[in-house]
Amino acid sequence: MYDIKNNEFQVIVVGAGHAGCEAALATARAGVKTLLLTINLDTIAALPCNPSVGGQGKGQLVREIDALGGEMGIVADETSIQRRRLNTRKGIAVQSNRFQSDKNGYIRRMTQSLMLQPNLKLLQAMATDLYFDNGNIAGVVTVSGEVFYAPVVILTTGTFLRGKIHIGDICFSAGRAGEPAADALGSSIEKLGLPVKRFKTGTPPRVDVNTVNFEGLEEQVTDPDTAPFSLWSGDSEFETRPCYLTRTNPETHRIIRENFGRSALFSGNIKGTGTRYCPSIEDKISKYPDKDSHKVFLEPEGYYSHEIYLQGMSTSLPEDVQEAYVNSIKGLENARITRPGYAIEYDIVDPGDLYPTLMSRSIKNLFLAGQINGTSGYEEAAAQGILAGINAAALIKGKKPLILDADSSYLGLMVQEITMTSLKEPYRVFTSRSPFRLNLRMSNAEQRLSEIAYSFDVMPENKIQAIRERNSKIEFVKQRLTEYSLTPTRLQSLFPELANPLPASSVTLAQLLKRSEVNVHIFKDLIPEISNLDGMAATEVEAEIKYEGYLAQQQKEFELRESMEKIVLDDSFFNDLPTALTYEARVKILAVRPHTIGDLAHIPGVRASDVAVTAMTIRKRMRNDKNQ
Repeated sequence: MYDIKNNEFQVIVVGAGHAGCEAALATARAGVKTLLLTINLDTIAALPCNPSVGGQGKGQLVREIDALGGEMGIVADETSIQRRRLNTRKGIAVQSNRFQSDKNGYIRRMTQSLMLQPNLKLLQAMATDLYFDNGNIAGVVTVSGEVFYAPVVILTTGTFLRGKIHIGDICFSAGRAGEPAADALGSSIEKLGLPVKRFKTGTPPRVDVNTVNFEGLEEQVTDPDTAPFSLWSGDSEFETRPCYLTRTNPETHRIIRENFGRSALFSGNIKGTGTRYCPSIEDKISKYPDKDSHKVFLEPEGYYSHEIYLQGMSTSLPEDVQEAYVNSIKGLENARITRPGYAIEYDIVDPGDLYPTLMSRSIKNLFLAGQINGTSGYEEAAAQGILAGINAAALIKGKKPLILDADSSYLGLMVQEITMTSLKEPYRVFTSRSPFRLNLRMSNAEQRLSEIAYSFDVMPENKIQAIRERNSKIEFVKQRLTEYSLTPTRLQSLFPELANPLPASSVTLAQLLKRSEVNVHIFKDLIPEISNLDGMAATEVEAEIKYEGYLAQQQKEFELRESMEKIVLDDSFFNDLPTALTYEARVKILAVRPHTIGDLAHIPGVRASDVAVTAMTIRKRMRNDKNQ
């Protein structure tokens, strides 16, 4: 018999992927006694697909996790082997960090954070069932029959619930390559009556770096000016490594086309729904037959690793076909596959069953976070994990839950979208999903979320004080830039490159900073406090000044949208949809037939531009009706 006292906790987290790590750290940091169960302690926070963190929309989520007291940004910074800032030629709303990480280093570093966290116990054990007492959730049962007790449970099972790997006509049970699936837990969840669906994702083959010819390929090196994700991280323990770009060609496409029937995706062996945003290579060639090439990024798995990840080549084709099409690509003619690509099917619980707190509507005190909710991506999972952890701790401590709005964070937007309607496919965050994206910048995550984290006890006193001081520095520098003016003569003397044409009167530094080619650091000799700003803070100063007019205009658009949200959409609207709507929006709108513009705005897949088009169309029709 086991001593029950040794098995008693306040929160149990099942699964130590990115969602589970953030959930467990959040509850423990809030002072709640937490148990984190994982099938394998050696693969905590694994990066089984692409060993990278960030990207458009995803980078914003990582910054929000950091602002809420999370760990992902710190670990990504301290294990990075390449750093890049994407979309630098576009507006600040869509710019985001994307870092390559050392895969094994990331696991090691996250495990260290978990091991050193007070109130948190790590245990290698497979959960097979939920334990109930008098109809209430009361813990978790493991494969050995042991029961661990807690009044609150968080499930973060990733792709492990009845996971099945497909490589051509070969399929076998697995949570991911080399690890067992959680079949018993999957069956248990279905028996409890939770709404289970089947989704699918995939990964590409890896190749031996020593068999790749990099000569003639486009090299992508790290950008040393890219600011770190986190305010709290140290330097990376690794030197940088380049990535390379190559492309498929007509011969690659011929090989794949001739073997469509051997793909598990096309043969009908795979029943789960995959994401449109990260299709397999056979999917791309099938859907875009006129395109004669697709990009393939060669990304190192780690600093010491001898494997290269072929981003863009996700597949469920047999190994011999994978070898043939890989060898048809420039630079990969002699490449040797070390691990074949595969597709994986797994169970999700439809997030329509969730409250915005991520607690199940069907089972009180059961929270779900990550891919079990039908999302895709490490960043989406980690963000849900920290929210679930915050709310689980709040539940234990008798505090009101945290519900984030779509206008305050991408995390709030994601939760709103996945919980409002039944998911038909894996969900991914995009900046284009948010009408508030200009306000939801990577650089202002702390201003939006850190005081919230502090109020929920997951942001310590020393960090919130540092953030408050940082915010004061930002405001001070903005004020000085607005006040500091230069006469035409002094402008010509100090910044001759900015004096053509020469202005007729004095200009402020803020006016000069509004120019696209000017960055705030050129004024550091005039305003020394600029040198005290971290990279993200300097970006935020620039954003608030450069986009001042756009932000004011956006506020007017928000007010217009708010005033129109309750306008009813009648049959005439659905019979004559605006031609400027995206195809996806048209399909979703006709399927849902929303009652009002406000309802339309909350449909997953309907973008901010679609809402704006709808509002303008309705307003125009109302004016026309009035004039008739």
